[in-house]
Amino acid sequence: MKRKDTGRLAALLNTVSLPVIATILGLLLGALIMFLSGHDPLKVYSVMFDKSFINVNYLNQTLTKATPVIMCGISGAVAWRAGHINLGIEGQMVCGGITAIIIGLYMPGPAFLVTLCACVGACAAGALYALIPTFLQDKSHVSLIMVTLMMNYIANYLSTYLVSFPLKDTSSVNANQTMFIDDSLKFTRLFSNGQLSTGFILSVLTVIAVYLVMNYTSFGYESKMSGFNPNFAKYGGVRERRVMYLTMALSGAIAGFAGFVEVFGTKYRYSSNMIASSGYAWTGLMASLVGQYNPFAILFYSIFFSGLTIGGQALQRDFGIPLQIADIITSSIMLFVSINIGIHLFRAGKKQRSEKKEETGNKTPAKEAA
Repeated sequence: MKRKDTGRLAALLNTVSLPVIATILGLLLGALIMFLSGHDPLKVYSVMFDKSFINVNYLNQTLTKATPVIMCGISGAVAWRAGHINLGIEGQMVCGGITAIIIGLYMPGPAFLVTLCACVGACAAGALYALIPTFLQDKSHVSLIMVTLMMNYIANYLSTYLVSFPLKDTSSVNANQTMFIDDSLKFTRLFSNGQLSTGFILSVLTVIAVYLVMNYTSFGYESKMSGFNPNFAKYGGVRERRVMYLTMALSGAIAGFAGFVEVFGTKYRYSSNMIASSGYAWTGLMASLVGQYNPFAILFYSIFFSGLTIGGQALQRDFGIPLQIADIITSSIMLFVSINIGIHLFRAGKKQRSEKKEETGNKTPAKEAA
């Protein structure tokens, strides 16, 4: 029992230590760039963190921006930990958002029913859109990475057409956007002086739900084993195709749910390119990788990366430092994590080749003796 607890503690420390070290190195690199450009890193960072995590008004903005990022990160983690690289989260979120706005604008009935139908419709749209590349990979063996990535463009162009023509608000001449949803459909604001809504609470509940599913259900175990060791999973009786379809559907549904929350919780309408230009999906994927697919680590890093963006905007206003400094810090953290992953994969491959070589060497004397 003690060995089991020690193993869990070691795994937890490994999960926590790598992102923390990568974060420190990323912040040090950002400090070096600031110093070389003639700015005091300590002063800059104090302002940056004050205007992203400490000041209540800016914290409000950070959590608002983090809400869809959290769900995109969770969506990516669900698929990636099972060995399925889903790069189509942006497109699946677009499908969820555009479906939600159509139901919100045109479905009659009480607000609760319309909101529920919009939520279910958005999740279904995201799931179905994720199942298209899954089916193509299953039947035609095409690259899931390439198809999911390319389908982002299809979803974005389709949504642009819809908000530019059939769904366009005719009262706005220049902007390609829909009308606002009814006030009764809008999520409740958590504070009077900001956009933070109950959508943030829904994102936290999503984190908890996915954690429970992935750690305390047979589907979560099968999904994890399929990604960790496909051959072992297949030998153990895991139905590989079933797990693949369910995993991708769940990933797409969460992304579609993120689109629904963004429309009903923050924007209240759908504008051309509003999801793609915000970069929610890619920030979420970075949070997922840095957090090593741990839902609670994804929650933390989604908020952290969103805060860097909000703080970076404040730096541009107060110090004239380009907003891109936040992108440099975020990308550096991602780079240091990727380097460690690369080293780990290299060592694993080297060990596997060494074991294979020893196994071949042991078989040769046996044949000569025979």
